[in-house]
Amino acid sequence: MLVAADWLLTVAHVAVVLGFMFLWIPKSTIRLHRWIVGLTAASWLILGYFYGLGYCFLTDLHWQVKRSLGVRRLPSSFIKYAGDYVTGTSLPPRVVDAVAGAVFLVGCGAAIWRYVQERKARSAA
Repeated sequence: MLVAADWLLTVAHVAVVLGFMFLWIPKSTIRLHRWIVGLTAASWLILGYFYGLGYCFLTDLHWQVKRSLGVRRLPSSFIKYAGDYVTGTSLPPRVVDAVAGAVFLVGCGAAIWRYVQERKARSAA
């Protein structure tokens, strides 16, 4: 059961990251993108106020599962974990955090930009 939960959480994590990065592009997925951005911002900033900036409730849950499976020495972020896995190296945590922060800002900016574009289109109609 834990192995299935680990795989499910990995798929969910990858889906959230890719969704955050790209779902602002098609008009049909803008609303889903806003939800992903909102939940990510709430976790990273609001929960982050209590648990540390950039706190991710999904990573916390995922790491609990991995620890139950006996995995140790987990990095603080799923992005670093996935990056290390894909590259086969140990990426510098500060670089990973900086890239994740930049992607976060771009994703938030994309959500705001699409919202403004929708408002302009509605007011012009």
